[in-house]
Amino acid sequence: MTRTGWTVRPKGERDVDAVVGLLAEIAREGRWIATEWPFDVNARARSMRDALLRRWCVGWVAVDDRDVVADLTIFDVDAPEPELGMLVAAPQRRRGIGRALLEEAIAWARANGKTALTLRVFPDNDAARTLYFAAGFVDKTVLRAAIARRDGDALDAIVMRRAVTDAPPP
Repeated sequence: MTRTGWTVRPKGERDVDAVVGLLAEIAREGRWIATEWPFDVNARARSMRDALLRRWCVGWVAVDDRDVVADLTIFDVDAPEPELGMLVAAPQRRRGIGRALLEEAIAWARANGKTALTLRVFPDNDAARTLYFAAGFVDKTVLRAAIARRDGDALDAIVMRRAVTDAPPP
């Protein structure tokens, strides 16, 4: 899928280092994702590469010029309602990239007979929640103090669910 200035394509092994770099960039922001900086970049890259090669996850990246600017990964692909995680670089937000990635994930879920997709989001991430609501996700539950932080705090997370209406029952 090509849009003005960026393209969405399936994520492959060639993208691992760029996606881990993007993860580190967003983790440094310190507020949108559960992953905290610093983390072992090499270990994360090995883990991601292994998961992709073993087909434990699938995903898509958005590429602007030759730079990976966003990533969406679906984990636990054998589950009837797998969970997804998404990253969009700060300068690329509000350009339609997140919506395009979600469209790919929803199409994959339909094609693979999934009943729904789920995700977790922090309650104060209004922009992400707005995007997810627009894509058909609804709040399922609030997980109180579910995301432990290194400083000893624990943050709430909202589990959101998007039914894949034309998928056959599992």
